[in-house]
Amino acid sequence: MQSKFERRRALGLEYAMKRTKKLFSVLVAMVMVVAVALAGCGKSEDKKTAKDGDNVTLKMLVPGYDSGYLKKELDSGIKAFEEKNPNIKVEIVSVGWDELNSKIIQLYQAKEAPDIMLTGSRSLRQLGEMGAVEDLSKYMNDDFKAKRVESVLNTANIDGKQYGIPMAFSSRALYYRTDLMPQPPKNWDELYQVAKQVKAQHPDIYGFAIPTDITSGADEIMNFIYQNEGRVVDEKGNYTINSPENIKTLEYLKKFNDEKLIPDPVSTKREDLATLFKNGNLAMFISGPWEKEEMDKNKEKAPYGVAFLPQGKVRAENLVTDSYVMSSLSKNKDAAWKFIEFMGQPEYQRPVSEAFGWFPILKDEEKDERFQTDFMKPFAASIKDGVPMPHTPNWDLFNKNFVTAVQKALTGQATPKEALDQAQTELAK
Repeated sequence: MQSKFERRRALGLEYAMKRTKKLFSVLVAMVMVVAVALAGCGKSEDKKTAKDGDNVTLKMLVPGYDSGYLKKELDSGIKAFEEKNPNIKVEIVSVGWDELNSKIIQLYQAKEAPDIMLTGSRSLRQLGEMGAVEDLSKYMNDDFKAKRVESVLNTANIDGKQYGIPMAFSSRALYYRTDLMPQPPKNWDELYQVAKQVKAQHPDIYGFAIPTDITSGADEIMNFIYQNEGRVVDEKGNYTINSPENIKTLEYLKKFNDEKLIPDPVSTKREDLATLFKNGNLAMFISGPWEKEEMDKNKEKAPYGVAFLPQGKVRAENLVTDSYVMSSLSKNKDAAWKFIEFMGQPEYQRPVSEAFGWFPILKDEEKDERFQTDFMKPFAASIKDGVPMPHTPNWDLFNKNFVTAVQKALTGQATPKEALDQAQTELAK
């Protein structure tokens, strides 16, 4: 039988234990509340996006900016935008042209992609399928679309999704020496025959030039692919690189190298052509209006004209556009769109177009006086026959394999069929 003291002691211990349990329960509850709160803070931080009025800094990736590409035009537009939107700053991130596509992918995978990027529309299928870029369809209203040249806008539309807003659009024509030929060639057969005639009469002058450098070779070869009714991908992005039409195209181009009518197609870059021409070593080449300044420097020694692209089975031209794209990871999407929309106004888009003799992005530009000159007419006339640059599943991989195949075919390292079959096999892996 317990004494009074023992009973009191037992009751005290029971009370103390109950109190301790209660305090412990309270502490556990408090810890859980704090943990949930902290987790919630972390979660909201991850999803935090800028709202109107917030101070934000937009980062924009621009290829070649440090080398002067569009520096003046972009700087002017950014300054005007920041004055009108003092809470938004725009910082340029410069990158080299050759690494542009791979850099965008690396930055996306590292979750460091800039808010806005300038890239070739040819990369948009790959970037869209990766989820790296935003579908901008929801941002475009009817007024925005009505002000733009529809066919150009569509070069950045993949399967109904507007992954880019074109800001640069180039067209091609044939530059030719007016003192070496009475009339420019009108078709593929004439192009070949005139090149042979020039070389025969002037052994120190190449009749034509076909650049196949990794940077821009595909842009120029694609003109011939399209003129022979070929394609390198189908509508779903599947490769069709070794089609009979494409094999025939390379067989045609190979003749120019077999007979030494062109400079070495492997080492000759697109930027070399204007120099060769103005120095009197080249009779014909294909390029855009941006060559005019160089052509005019020595037109007494190398007088020139411009003409339609020589026709293959059909008239066709490769439509090359560069676009503003928005990172899907951006926390400043509204601000990013505000900048893209701002730069699309005529007073800021027009200087960008004029910088390199590019063609209209906006309908407002179509009536500009500069397109009515004799020099620009052949470039402008080819646009109606344009085919967009191919939207490949992986531009870097395609470009490397395609250009390599063209080089092998033209130099005889492989037959055109062997070269394109090998490229198709590599791309289909």
